[in-house]
Amino acid sequence: MTSASPEPGDPAALRVSDVEREQVQQFLARAMVSGQITAGEYSDRSAAALAARVRRDLEGLLDDLPGASLQATRPVDVLDLQAGLAGSITRRGYWRVPPLVRVHSWVGGVTLDFSGAEFTTPVVVVELATGLCSPVLIVPEHGTADVDELRIAAGKVKDDTHHRRERGVPHVVVRGRHSLGDVVLRHPRRPRWRPGLPGRRKTTVTREGDATPGRRTPD
Repeated sequence: MTSASPEPGDPAALRVSDVEREQVQQFLARAMVSGQITAGEYSDRSAAALAARVRRDLEGLLDDLPGASLQATRPVDVLDLQAGLAGSITRRGYWRVPPLVRVHSWVGGVTLDFSGAEFTTPVVVVELATGLCSPVLIVPEHGTADVDELRIAAGKVKDDTHHRRERGVPHVVVRGRHSLGDVVLRHPRRPRWRPGLPGRRKTTVTREGDATPGRRTPD
């Protein structure tokens, strides 16, 4: 009887790790920003990368992208920020932002100020595993953000960032899970409004938490 199992030693049949999945998503993000693939193609391929089981699945997502190749030994730059119970996480001023920032916090406050940071890639993923707090993400004035892949329960997304058809640089993708509190996205604060001075028009978009991905309303 002939076995349908791949031959031992076949590199394309090897199981992939989270590191390799994230590596492919970085290639896809760069390809989208440079116009090689559309936002829809990025979304579809990114989802396929997350579901990939063997290297063959990942390599097929990069075949038509010049210079993109999967390197199993190449480390992916990840920043893990973890707070103990009721502890806090704060990043302000200058700090280096890798392609992926993972945030783990329960009860404690979370503030990620990207306005003075150095970005290593045009697209940054912030992955939340948070609850009983209200994380605040401060996006540079010329940057944009989305929360399409964020799941939130018993809370809402308060998004006061620019809503543009084209993505800015940097573009912050917020994903993961958050519960029992709001997630706040905004740009650096401008001088407060004073009597007699024109106020800044606010464009806050909110979505009540229902354990489904948060999405903006169309412009």
